Amino acid sequence: MDAARVRAGLVGGVRSVVTRGPVMRARRLAGRAVMPEVALLRDELAELRGTIARLGDDVAALAAERERLAERVEVLDADLDEARRLNVRLAELTDLVTEVVLPLHDREIDIERLRPHDTEPQ
Repeated sequence: MDAARVRAGLVGGVRSVVTRGPVMRARRLAGRAVMPEVALLRDELAELRGTIARLGDDVAALAAERERLAERVEVLDADLDEARRLNVRLAELTDLVTEVVLPLHDREIDIERLRPHDTEPQ
């Protein structure tokens, strides 16, 4: 027998019991057994959504911190380049002074003539 013929053969109360019985039983079970699980799942879902929102805030804060640090690195790189240029200039001046001062000892130059007049010899 197919389902259409069975349904057609049922009348009044019998049809109501056959079709509604399993539905009503499932609703009663859903009210007792399924609803606590659904409530737990909804609580977990709400908690996870809160966690996701906090993580989104953390990501935004970290992105802002990354941008701030990137700008600071650029400033530090520029300062480092300036320090390197100054060190090269200092090395050049040291070489120049070394070239000028050391040959004085090797040459026969009167040191007294090079000393300023207002200083005492040591």
